[in-house]
Amino acid sequence: MAGRSRWILILAAGLAAFLAAGAGAYLYARDVRAGQVTQSCGARDCIPGVEAAALVEALKGRGHACENPSKGAWSCQMVVGSIAFQSWVHVSDGGVHRLTGKVFHADGGPLTEAGRAYLSWFAVLPYRDDPAAAAQIRDWLTQMIEADKDTKATILDYTYVLVTSKDDAVELDVRIST
Repeated sequence: MAGRSRWILILAAGLAAFLAAGAGAYLYARDVRAGQVTQSCGARDCIPGVEAAALVEALKGRGHACENPSKGAWSCQMVVGSIAFQSWVHVSDGGVHRLTGKVFHADGGPLTEAGRAYLSWFAVLPYRDDPAAAAQIRDWLTQMIEADKDTKATILDYTYVLVTSKDDAVELDVRIST
């Protein structure tokens, strides 16, 4: 009987060690993904977890017409009234290495809340899993749009270029800092 309970104890300890090792591996992998700000996609670094095809399908699902004339960048456009929403999704090996969003006002009006939300969506995409970083980027974008000035900034691991001086348009370019 003592031999049998010893085997049960050894088996239970082995099972506990196995489960602990599995949990540790899971937590390590989760932390690596949470801290990952780029991923390799061919010869470039890309936004982790963002597949170009899925992003383009999401834009199409929101009413954009998209085409891929250069095979290296998708161009998407949607017109609502006098406002045109344009985006470019730059692709490498199926990943996204650069995003550009542009809002054009044919009537010369100011950037609307919808236009700000559109540009903000592109701005925070690299940090969509990090609420603090996303808030920091949204705040920066809001301040720069309100200041109505062209600017370039490196925020965390990405370079943001905001152009407000183009023919009734506001354009935001997001790329991985090199």
